[in-house]
Amino acid sequence: MGMLTREEIIEIVGRIDDQRIAEIIGTGATGSELLEAWTWLASKEVSGRFNHRRPRGRAARLCEILSADEPPEPDEAA
Repeated sequence: MGMLTREEIIEIVGRIDDQRIAEIIGTGATGSELLEAWTWLASKEVSGRFNHRRPRGRAARLCEILSADEPPEPDEAA
C-alpha cells in the first residue's frame, strides 16, 4: 500500500482541515494505520474510556494529530 492520499484520509476520517491532512500524509502512515488510530479514538468516544491498548508507532502519532484539539485525558496530563 502506498502513501495515503487526501481522498483516502477523508474517506476514513471524514472532512478535516488541510493542515491536519498534510500532517497525516507527512507521517508516511498507511491506510490501515490510520484506520487503527481512528477506530481507537472512536471507541473512546463511544465508551468514554479507552478499552484497548493504545496504538504504537505511526498509529499513535496519528491519534495525536487527530485529537490535537481535544483536552488531554486526566491520566495523560502532565
